[in-house]
Amino acid sequence: MGTSQPGPFTFGELLSRAWAMYRREPWLFIVLTAVTVVPVGILSAVAGAAVDGSTDVTRALTVLGIVLIPAILLLPVSGAAVALATVRRLQGTPTGISATLERVGVRFWILFSALVLVTLGVIVGLFALVIPGIFLAILWLFAGQAAVIDGRGITDSLRRSQDLVRGAWWTVFLAYLLIQVVTAIAQLALGIVGAAILSPLEGGAYTWGSGIWNTLTQLAVQPFTLIAIGLLYADRVIRTDGGLPPAT
Repeated sequence: MGTSQPGPFTFGELLSRAWAMYRREPWLFIVLTAVTVVPVGILSAVAGAAVDGSTDVTRALTVLGIVLIPAILLLPVSGAAVALATVRRLQGTPTGISATLERVGVRFWILFSALVLVTLGVIVGLFALVIPGIFLAILWLFAGQAAVIDGRGITDSLRRSQDLVRGAWWTVFLAYLLIQVVTAIAQLALGIVGAAILSPLEGGAYTWGSGIWNTLTQLAVQPFTLIAIGLLYADRVIRTDGGLPPAT
């Protein structure tokens, strides 16, 4: 299951470890990801069917809001849960689905509040010539992990992320970019397969079929992405602190 004090990872090791961890316990990570992906996927399919062919802008925006609000609330859960399960396996003290989600649940509002601050900061930065937003997005990339795994407070989670990224911004950026490129390639390949399968469908049937396929694609791909980001967080902790702390 891993050792209590793994060493730092190269980019290649980051991806290979993420894939190995995913293959070893696929259902654990799929279920933790499904906590977010399934309800958001269902809401997205419903929203897509509701606004299909509609020219009513107000209605479209209302439906979009119905999807976005649960998505914003749920998205941090899977990311933090998968990262927690990933780090626990590196520490040699794996936890199951219920224990992992319970830990995230206990820290949920701190997690959510910290990520609201991150999101607002990144949005402001993006409006300020884009580059500041990208800089802040990487600088605060690990705020959610710090809130749940380290047990930090709201603003302290952002400071912890800054400490982990300090002096290695470009390294973290390139690693994160690599993870997203691999994810995008996998999603593109599955999207091409889905388009071929769904091509005979039309209208509402195609909308629902597309929504279901997109949800299945996310369930297949996102666990790897979230594991890799969890490993990137662990790598920064190891390099910054000299090792992972004992599991709590």
